[in-house]
Amino acid sequence: MSDIALPSCTQDVALLLVRIILFVTFLAESRHKFKDIKGFAKNDGVPLPVAYVVATAELLAAIGMLTGFLAQLAGIGIVLLMIGTTYMQIFKWHSPYWANQKGWEYDVIMLVLGAVIAAFGAGRISLDALLH
Repeated sequence: MSDIALPSCTQDVALLLVRIILFVTFLAESRHKFKDIKGFAKNDGVPLPVAYVVATAELLAAIGMLTGFLAQLAGIGIVLLMIGTTYMQIFKWHSPYWANQKGWEYDVIMLVLGAVIAAFGAGRISLDALLH
């Protein structure tokens, strides 16, 4: 089987699209949590300081994805956050897999997208690329 020849910028555009999806998702999630941090902590059964750490980590990950600055570290952070969330979904809340049933499918997708950035970096359309 032969590979398809694609323009050299294809990987960079794909990584940018992944970063945009992660930015939008984690910005929205952090804003939602910060609006009612006590409610988030109570609903998810986590101590208030943990709720602040999670919301702050999501905000920092969103900023890292938007700018591409320290994007690999932000990707690792997203992977860790999503491992924690997926663990809670499966073992604490006993959620089904499918997202339309309040499951953990979406969390795993975000984990994989974070892993893509952690593994491959932000690409050439990023602050990381401009600074190196």
